[in-house]
Amino acid sequence: MREVVFRPHSAGPLIALVSLLVPSLAAAEEALAPTPQAGTLSFQLASAAQDAATPSDAPPEGLDMLKLYPNLLDTTLSVEGDLAESDAPHSSFLRGETLLGPWFAWKQRLAQDTGLSIGGSWGLLYQNYSVSAIGQRDAVGSKFTFNLSYDLANRGKPNALTFDMAVEDRRPFGTDLAPLQAGIGAGSGVPTAATWGDFSLGVTQAYVRQNLANNRYQYAVGKVFAPNFVNPYPFFDDNRQFLSLAFSTSPTIAVPLRGFGFVGAAYPTDGNLYLKSGMFTANSSDTGWTVDDFFNKDEHFYFFEAGWSGFAGMGVPIHGRGPMDRNNFHITSWYRDALSNGSPRAYGFAFNANFMAGENTMWFVRGGWSDGWLADQSLTVGVGWRPGRESSDLAGLGLGWVHPSNDNFDSQYTGELFYRFHVTQNLAFTPNLQLVINPTLNPTKDAMAVLSFRGRVTF
Repeated sequence: MREVVFRPHSAGPLIALVSLLVPSLAAAEEALAPTPQAGTLSFQLASAAQDAATPSDAPPEGLDMLKLYPNLLDTTLSVEGDLAESDAPHSSFLRGETLLGPWFAWKQRLAQDTGLSIGGSWGLLYQNYSVSAIGQRDAVGSKFTFNLSYDLANRGKPNALTFDMAVEDRRPFGTDLAPLQAGIGAGSGVPTAATWGDFSLGVTQAYVRQNLANNRYQYAVGKVFAPNFVNPYPFFDDNRQFLSLAFSTSPTIAVPLRGFGFVGAAYPTDGNLYLKSGMFTANSSDTGWTVDDFFNKDEHFYFFEAGWSGFAGMGVPIHGRGPMDRNNFHITSWYRDALSNGSPRAYGFAFNANFMAGENTMWFVRGGWSDGWLADQSLTVGVGWRPGRESSDLAGLGLGWVHPSNDNFDSQYTGELFYRFHVTQNLAFTPNLQLVINPTLNPTKDAMAVLSFRGRVTF
């Protein structure tokens, strides 16, 4: 890792650290945020799943798990997130029913008849920075995603062998930099919009997954998005929830991005214990292929996770367990080899606890420690609240602290508040306010406010 020398009131450390971070923010862009394909959903589970779960979250005897937890590309548990509440069309003030009803009905028939599920989304994000070390006070980003999922074998059965693929495009929209890069340039050591970066249209994920032995074991292998599996939790989706990286995957984990790898999970008891482990190439590519890197370079990322899950033993797909788990505690250990670009080996630990408080409120506490990575300590706390009458809406409040591994830089504190408002079942707008205290990359400023407005349509 290149040394960054700090000189007060100088642009030198800013430029140096930004040059170090922005390539890594291929690990900010992804490592610390979710993928659209692999389960980008909040704790808002389908009402049927909530009603059917017992107080211990164990499945009732004889319950059809395929119906309780349908394919993530279909209904409310889909990649589109809160696409449609099956029993409650939006009809209150400023709300209406979706105009895409025939399209969604056709998709459902397609999935039933062929085993092929498709879906997608397009979003725009505007951010305004009260101060900026590089002079760009505004940024607009565009994000397009198209997903498909196809059962290759055993269609309609618990042990179906499923192929998933995601095609994505992300870029600035009318501004020089996308919000990911602009937020870093403004001075925040923690990206203010973790996945709203810049790359051209291409295949970002392509892998197979399967549940085995009555959901006792699960695996996924192929080009995967590693942060879907490493220390995930229900609020890590900046398409629909918090924007700051402080509230997505732990800033202390040097998790790779999109690349070849595999992950497996096991549920060894009849209780709520689960074990999960994986190995990925540390050299990922947004739209390229990294199979050769995995097999020909000794540069890998490994992790092991053990925890308690409200979904242990249920048929939830492996990539959706973290985003969907209403009640979860886990500890994650990880190790990354030294890289040929000079980055040293890195390792660390992280933990997560998120639990429901009543039917509509969830709280979370997360933290991490590392050695050899850009941030060596972090701690975040927060709460999400879902209005009872408009269950697709979501309000969130989070507070986070991140300590950079270079002691010449100050710790940064981040607060974030948002409210996601659904105009229709597939169109949502989210005003968002972040307050950054001691922006790490702009040491001449004590604070920075970030005002955001996000719009997203799913199809």
